[in-house]
Amino acid sequence: MSVRTIRRATLTALVFAALASTAAAETTPPAQPGDQGQRMERRGDRMHMRMRGSMGGMLQMLGVVPMRPGQTIEFSEGRLAFLKAELKITEAQNKAWDAFAAALRDNVAKLNEAYKAPDREAMDKMSPSERLGWYEKAVSARLDAVKGSRAAIEPLYASLTDDQKQTFNRFVPTGGMRADFRERMRERMQRRGQQPGQPGQPAQPGQPQR
Repeated sequence: MSVRTIRRATLTALVFAALASTAAAETTPPAQPGDQGQRMERRGDRMHMRMRGSMGGMLQMLGVVPMRPGQTIEFSEGRLAFLKAELKITEAQNKAWDAFAAALRDNVAKLNEAYKAPDREAMDKMSPSERLGWYEKAVSARLDAVKGSRAAIEPLYASLTDDQKQTFNRFVPTGGMRADFRERMRERMQRRGQQPGQPGQPAQPGQPQR
């Protein structure tokens, strides 16, 4: 095959490739104005849920739910800073907030110490009475956490505005894991314009069903 023939074949292939890409670009439907807004809203939902997830362990910190032997609570000052920012704590509320934050720190330290599990060999050497004593210590620490949390939350919550209370209820659940899960699902549906218990919104005329 001559060089001229090879060049001609190569040029023809390039022309066809350019025409194909142009046709594909012309047939691709433009993005609808609402699509970008919906994507931004979904991204905002995911970010908001991740932020709420960053408060993970709050139920344990409050003493609301039990911990497993050997389980530890991962505490972060960044979580407290995030919650304070979401609540928009004012200068007048700082004293009550500081007491609440101190109670959480104290709960974490005492609960982690109480639920520190002995190794298997040490547990095997314990008598039934001694094992129950270990669990009694853990349960007592959890009860102290509940009492300390309540004492710190009461003055803080009383100082909050109605909007702040709603935010506090979302990020500091006291109704247990199921109540927190239901609240998260209710919030997600409300952010999407649905009512709890309703199916997804029907598509508008001219729009495909999802």
